[in-house]
Amino acid sequence: MEEDADNRARVPFLEANTLDDFRRERSDPHLYATHRPPDMLPTGLKAKRVKVVYVMRNPKDVLVSLYHFSHSWKMLETPKSFEAFFQDFMDGKAFMGSWFDHVREYQNEKDKMDVHYVKYEDMLKDLRGEVVKLCDFLGKDLTDEAIDHVVEMSTFQNMKTNPKANYKDLVEKQRYSSPTMRKGAAGDWKNFFTVAQNEYFDRVFEEKMSDLPLSFTWEIKQ
Repeated sequence: MEEDADNRARVPFLEANTLDDFRRERSDPHLYATHRPPDMLPTGLKAKRVKVVYVMRNPKDVLVSLYHFSHSWKMLETPKSFEAFFQDFMDGKAFMGSWFDHVREYQNEKDKMDVHYVKYEDMLKDLRGEVVKLCDFLGKDLTDEAIDHVVEMSTFQNMKTNPKANYKDLVEKQRYSSPTMRKGAAGDWKNFFTVAQNEYFDRVFEEKMSDLPLSFTWEIKQ
């Protein structure tokens, strides 16, 4: 792997190519990203106890982020309105399917996999602490200086301006109509949800997710 390779090359998406393509091009250890549900992961993942890092974000902000992403990525149909997209998301009809089902399926499979959960809001609150936890999970013994460097490179503002992380090349190739990193805030959903939409979301969330040991930070005031 070239030293100046971007994140998309360093950690390619399983959805983009076949595993055989990746294996021919890469040496161990393999690093991949994916949005796939657990039943669509490579069959050897559970048997070999491959380490899985599952990143979660509060679903209200996920909805808003996906709404804007659907405007940006030219392969997707532009939403007719926020109201229409909101209902599609709640019904599991938005791009990538149901958030509720995806999270539940990974929760149901967590004892069969070597999985570490990371919440986006926790990274906003204590990025260094989350990096240290991730190092422990991966068995990486980094110096304080190395951890500080990882933290610096992983801030939202740094990644938003870093061509290796912000998919700038895809914007330049006109696959995206706008930058893929927008605000990176926790609680931006409040600028989009109506009171009725928020109440409806809370009811659906309670019905679908209340039996799972999950909690989310819905807002971080700047």
